[in-house]
Amino acid sequence: MAKTLKDLLLALLNATLILVALCLFLGWKLASTVEGITTVFSEKVQVIAPLKDEILGVRGELAALRNDLAEVQSSGSVTDIAEKLRISTALVKLDNLEQRMQGAQASIAELTDSPDKLINSAIEKSADVVADRVIAIRGCVPQS
Repeated sequence: MAKTLKDLLLALLNATLILVALCLFLGWKLASTVEGITTVFSEKVQVIAPLKDEILGVRGELAALRNDLAEVQSSGSVTDIAEKLRISTALVKLDNLEQRMQGAQASIAELTDSPDKLINSAIEKSADVVADRVIAIRGCVPQS
């Protein structure tokens, strides 16, 4: 009886140690994968950085174009009401376009300045997907 109990405890200890080793190995692999993804993601985000400067240049050109159109409109050289209306419409479109470009530039600046938020969001979403799959497997519930 004592020998059986001893063998059972040794088997339990062996199984526990094997599970702990397996968990440590999987945790190590997960950490290295996350680190690799983070590195690659940071490099990819830095590729976007030149777009910020390009958008700034385009915004400058749009502002110059808007100023030129406003100058033509206010100078009095255009006397046709239809032409003035078209210039006014173009100015409104340029203002809207410049605002959208400013929003895009702010988004790109946020991405390039702090990619950690985007990386954390991607990791959290991936973890949620993995957790959902594990729950589905554990419950043996067919997907609907």
